[in-house]
Amino acid sequence: MIEFLPFRRGIAAAILALSVASPAAAGGKTLACYQQVHQPAVYRTVHEQVVVRPGGVVHETIPARYSQVTEKVLVAPERVVARHIPAVTRTVHQTVMVRPKSVGWEWRHVHGVKTLCKVVHPAQYATRAQTVVVQPARTVHERIPARYAHRTRTVLVQPERTIARHVPPVIKTVARTVEVRPASAGWVQVSGKRRCR
Repeated sequence: MIEFLPFRRGIAAAILALSVASPAAAGGKTLACYQQVHQPAVYRTVHEQVVVRPGGVVHETIPARYSQVTEKVLVAPERVVARHIPAVTRTVHQTVMVRPKSVGWEWRHVHGVKTLCKVVHPAQYATRAQTVVVQPARTVHERIPARYAHRTRTVLVQPERTIARHVPPVIKTVARTVEVRPASAGWVQVSGKRRCR
């Protein structure tokens, strides 16, 4: 069994003495043998989180929103107007007495002799046109209703505003190889006399 021995002062002194011994001493009796061994470094992979992009606050401007609305508007209000209605007339024809019946004297020739006679004058009549009022003129008050129309206009629904938005950091997990134990060198004793020959 090979047992790992760390550097010690006694072993180091013995190795140093052997290294400076003369070749004539190389054929002496072997008491113990040692071999130098190297221990490689030990590594392992560790995972750690790194910040790819830091977080922060971003100010974002949201534009205003508008909408089209249609509404009923008054064009002309209700009012009352006075309207004149002229008279209604018609023409009628009537027989009227122009001259009444009368008695008078007049000269006549009777059998060639001028004679004063008493005579009766009959009444005289004539037809005359006359305009009569069937319906007199009048003023009436007329109510005119209000007039409306539909109008479309643009209204502000939501004004422009600025909001602060939190942006979280971007974190990434990366693998990294780290040295757990550095490389080392040491001496181990070779067991058995055969291995020292």
